[in-house]
Amino acid sequence: MTRDIYDPTPLQISVNMPETAPLRPTRHDTIFLSIVLGLVLFLSLWAFFLDTSVSILIALGGCLVVLESWHTALLFLERREAESGRPRLLIHIGALLPWVMILGSAALVMLGLFWLSDYLYYNPV
Repeated sequence: MTRDIYDPTPLQISVNMPETAPLRPTRHDTIFLSIVLGLVLFLSLWAFFLDTSVSILIALGGCLVVLESWHTALLFLERREAESGRPRLLIHIGALLPWVMILGSAALVMLGLFWLSDYLYYNPV
């Protein structure tokens, strides 16, 4: 009997999803979320004086990134059972840091280009 490698026999796989437990954020997790969201809203208010559209994008994008990173860190912590305190804070910062670097630099580039275009428009070379 020959076996066809391109048509393997089906495996017995359960289609039922495993039970999921609700996330249990600690008080420190909630404080961290509040501080970072407050910082994002402060930066968007600061950017409002430079350009309104950038301010709205910073607020929307920043809040979505913070919530996604916070949720990812909580899911990681649920699997690892890390104790409270500094390890939890480092995991939250580690989940947020790549986004802050990428989106923060993109926002700074946009604001710099807006400033440069306004400067060149009002002060021709």
